[in-house]
Amino acid sequence: MNNDDFNELAGRIQGLGDFVLYLTAELEMKQLIDGDRLNKAVQDFAENRYFESDHLQATKRTLDELAQFLHDARMRRLALQRRRGSRKYHS
Repeated sequence: MNNDDFNELAGRIQGLGDFVLYLTAELEMKQLIDGDRLNKAVQDFAENRYFESDHLQATKRTLDELAQFLHDARMRRLALQRRRGSRKYHS
């Protein structure tokens, strides 16, 4: 695989990951999915799945990272909501 092929593949994978994160956040903010439950399910799946091939270790790391990204985004949204909420009472 040459550098251009690698960059194409990496870009497509990044695009898919970004799409999944965006879609999940949108559904969670609209209260159509339970973000905490989904996050736990992804973490459990990554932890308990048997990754028999070397390249599948990257799959496990990716699932762990996606779960962490979802969690971090949720925490940022909650912190922002709290700050906005506290301003209502201090303005």
